[in-house]
Amino acid sequence: MENIELNFERVRAALMRQEPDRVPLAELWIDSPIKAKFLQQPIEDVVDCRKENYDVKKDIEFWSKAGYDYIHITPRYEFPKSWLSNPKAILKSSKDLNTYPWPDPEDIDYSSIIESRKYLPEGMKVIAGPQGGIYEEAWLTMGFETVMFSLVEQPDFMGEVFSRIGEFHLKMFERLAQFDHVGGLWLSDDIAYAEGLIMSPEHLRRLIFPWYERFIDVAKRHKIPFLFHSDGNLWQVMEDLIEFGINGLHPIEPKAMDVKEVKQKVGDRLCILGTVDLDYPLSRGTPDEVRKMVKERMRYIAPGGGFCIGSSNSITHYVPLENYKALIDATFEYGRYPISV
Repeated sequence: MENIELNFERVRAALMRQEPDRVPLAELWIDSPIKAKFLQQPIEDVVDCRKENYDVKKDIEFWSKAGYDYIHITPRYEFPKSWLSNPKAILKSSKDLNTYPWPDPEDIDYSSIIESRKYLPEGMKVIAGPQGGIYEEAWLTMGFETVMFSLVEQPDFMGEVFSRIGEFHLKMFERLAQFDHVGGLWLSDDIAYAEGLIMSPEHLRRLIFPWYERFIDVAKRHKIPFLFHSDGNLWQVMEDLIEFGINGLHPIEPKAMDVKEVKQKVGDRLCILGTVDLDYPLSRGTPDEVRKMVKERMRYIAPGGGFCIGSSNSITHYVPLENYKALIDATFEYGRYPISV
């Protein structure tokens, strides 16, 4: 693994539904304990990009040695959380809109992304985006029940909350797209669960999706790809996402959507990312079972291009290191084009 040739154009080609030289690896998040174990270093030396003591040089060392053609980094900022018993962070009705301490886009900390440019190996780039999407930021700030009840009882209020978060994210995306070493933008917003959407398609289309379109327009203007992450079953809004112009959909959660069906129905219009079941085999299976699933994904999903392989969520701290390494090794073994497994 020491002599891996990194090339972000490999990822870009896959996101544009082409066949690169091999299927790229792709993850949104990888927990710090996995990184430390992989590098055989103390956990405190390899921390999350959202943390104050983040060492971007050390993190780049991990992502590059593991074989990724990019590193995922988010800027640092905070939406104060009312559920942390913060009386100043209450956001339950329209009367709170002007007292809630909204973060200022001018205060977003881009230092890790700026610093990363010094340490990126040749061919490697950054994929960047916010820590969470519009819906995620709202429910983490207000609480899930408050958001759900407010959508019905105070729709104008929730529209204003989503708009303020959306405006904040829009300014962030506009800034991120200006860095020449940022090769793509990534929005993570879990709008679904295994059985379907968390809120109605009508609410999404009226209150949140117009912001997605504006985010994607930023990527289009800068001629860089846009990736979207949401767990769960997205079939009700799949055509919306494709029409907006997302280039890649992550992670195709197996218990929510059948990846072969996704490939058959929309694989000619967007890149599929992820797909290897986090539960089984990544967390509870064996390395051989991981290899078997990777081989299957290569056989059925990779031909024709438009595929980046990784977990069906993220590489969590409880994934056995040998299973994670099996995912990487099998990708390099079976993922060369033309696919012949």
